[in-house]
Amino acid sequence: NLWGNDIDFSVIFFHDRPQGKSYLFFTQFKAEIKGAKIEYATAYSQTAVGGQRDVALKEEEYSVSESSVTHREGTFHSELSKLTVIGRTRHDEL
Repeated sequence: NLWGNDIDFSVIFFHDRPQGKSYLFFTQFKAEIKGAKIEYATAYSQTAVGGQRDVALKEEEYSVSESSVTHREGTFHSELSKLTVIGRTRHDEL
């Protein structure tokens, strides 16, 4: 979306698990955006399967700053399936 000089974008990372289960897991994660500010981010422990909804991680399992989304040591339970990040960058005309 373009609104004035602001440019919005979204990025979705996901680990496809057809039956909802996998032997692969993440012990940690960090997604960093350069040149933009994160407006919204959500991490999910399970993606929608068989008509069910995505299941979000608990807020204490990850942190969101203006430029990154990172697991929280000691509280992240290695159950990341999907990460959605929406950012905004500023385009200044000379």
